[in-house]
Amino acid sequence: MPKRPLVLALDVGTTKVSALVAEARTDGELAVLGIAATPVVGMRRGLVFEVERVAMAIRDAANRANSMAGAALTHAVVAINGEHLAMIPGQARVSLKSGMVRAEDLHAVLAKASQVSLGSDQDMIQTIRRGIGVDGFRGVMDPVGMVAHQLDADVFVVAGVSTVIRNLRRVVTMAGLTPTQLVPAPIASAHAVLSEDEKQLGVVHLDVGGGTTGVTVYRGGHLQYMGVIPLGGESITSDLSVGLGVVATQAERLKLEYAAVGADREGTLEVRAVSGQSVKLIPVKELEEIVAARVDEWTQFVENHLQRIEWQKGPAGGVVLTGGGAMLKGLASHLGTRWGWPVRTGAPFGLGGLSDLSRSPGYATVVGVARNASLAGRKPDPDTVWDRVIQFWMNLWT
Repeated sequence: MPKRPLVLALDVGTTKVSALVAEARTDGELAVLGIAATPVVGMRRGLVFEVERVAMAIRDAANRANSMAGAALTHAVVAINGEHLAMIPGQARVSLKSGMVRAEDLHAVLAKASQVSLGSDQDMIQTIRRGIGVDGFRGVMDPVGMVAHQLDADVFVVAGVSTVIRNLRRVVTMAGLTPTQLVPAPIASAHAVLSEDEKQLGVVHLDVGGGTTGVTVYRGGHLQYMGVIPLGGESITSDLSVGLGVVATQAERLKLEYAAVGADREGTLEVRAVSGQSVKLIPVKELEEIVAARVDEWTQFVENHLQRIEWQKGPAGGVVLTGGGAMLKGLASHLGTRWGWPVRTGAPFGLGGLSDLSRSPGYATVVGVARNASLAGRKPDPDTVWDRVIQFWMNLWT
């Protein structure tokens, strides 16, 4: 029996590390065999600040996911996040001497289009194919075998700050793993929850993590925009902790259990004082005012990004929310009322195996990382130089 094509995916977030072991099945479904999440200290807004503590969290999450799956994978595909991510357009054209599009011609034009100018402190992370044109006709999906004289390609090159990339690779290596590929977190999360129909119609995807929010916009079936906002659910927890005079764990519990956007409730809540020796009463209205102020600031950041997109009537596919912060009560309805667009909370789909554990908005990124690898047809543990060469070209298609 041939070896199952397994992949180990990692999402090193601001508040937790998620690890997932999955099998890419022939029917296109992703079978989840192991999944784990470990709280992390030492990450800020997607950036590594304490390598040893982050490495410990990665090791713990990966070991538990491997153990659940009965696997021992050491090569990992890893999400990369942070405001440092940039998306740079690239274009190229090649003349076809044979008069027909060959596979090597397609590879050549995509490679040429990806040769964009990067800053001295930037490295390329991934190339995303936007569109192919044959003799001026755009929107060709698979040009190989077509009669033509010219071949055009449009791509987006996702780049990041070199030191941030190296630090992420370093903590994964310190955890005893080999990072084989980095995937931009906002794009990975979108892969997990957006349908092809939504991408075609036009859709905004917001991945609300602990320290950041990824913004992606799809239209006409292709990625049109990607950005990262340096605010997430952790900022609400911090505000509640300071504003109400409670420890962070209590503030997080208050956010998850009682906080709601757009609510107008009376009453009080009992919580332990910081000293732990007495009980204090907190007005529910005060809690809601703190949450509303931070959500309003976050919403304005999102709107600043969306203003960069030219809309006629807005996204026909609406807005899809993922990430742990998306589970804040009332957030989807609040945004829908404010923007006049349909807004829903998204969860990963197309999953088998332990799908009940992974069908959560908070696991969208790590599921998308695994799906990115499986759709690219890559081997998670490349054994030869030729495997790595093939992987380079396959990355151009994701």
